[in-house]
Amino acid sequence: MEHQRIWQEETGQRLTSLRAVLSEGQGLNAHQIFDEFVREHEWGLALHVVCDYLLEPATQAAPIAVIQQIQILHEAMAIEDTCVADLRAKAEQDVGG
Repeated sequence: MEHQRIWQEETGQRLTSLRAVLSEGQGLNAHQIFDEFVREHEWGLALHVVCDYLLEPATQAAPIAVIQQIQILHEAMAIEDTCVADLRAKAEQDVGG
């Protein structure tokens, strides 16, 4: 029981730290949706708000540290999708092209 509480606290803190990547301008609606999902402990959905925002063509590629944090959260929540690979590809494309 204690282990579960600690895991939830750590995961919630990691996830909340990603909120900063949602820019205030075009990410305002994303902020509101993200905050609601976090409040309701819908962490997988909150994480995907961040992923979807970062994968928007108009959004700058995420720094590697942010991608690593997203990967850690995907692993912790046992989410299997292409989000991390897509973020890495976008970052490499921005560097290379």
